[in-house]
Amino acid sequence: MKDCKAWREVLRECGLTRGDLWLTGGLLAVSAVLGLLFFLASPAPQYVAVRVDGTQVLQVPLSRDGVYPIGETNIITVSDGEVRMTHADCPDQICIKTGSISRSGQSIVCAPNRVVVTITGGDKDAQLYTR
Repeated sequence: MKDCKAWREVLRECGLTRGDLWLTGGLLAVSAVLGLLFFLASPAPQYVAVRVDGTQVLQVPLSRDGVYPIGETNIITVSDGEVRMTHADCPDQICIKTGSISRSGQSIVCAPNRVVVTITGGDKDAQLYTR
């Protein structure tokens, strides 16, 4: 019982009650369940979509390995279910430093060249390959 008394004293010193602990535990449990549902409900990554100035210029299956030039400024590489920016002529190189992405909804952005590379889930009516 000494351990319980020590914890009660610590809680009193911090200004916490049992209700605070129950509320915190409940919120953590709800957050864990929602996070798990979000993870399980996200569509399987299937395509790499590339937009330049808001216009889609390329859509490639994530399973199709290759090197794809984006205009004269950028190059992306798709391999092993991941995509990364391998060349960009922008000064900051943040898009290259982003590294590889592989999950639906992730993006690589090259702001100076207005290029956005996004991984999307499987739309049934999506084009398989557009150049």
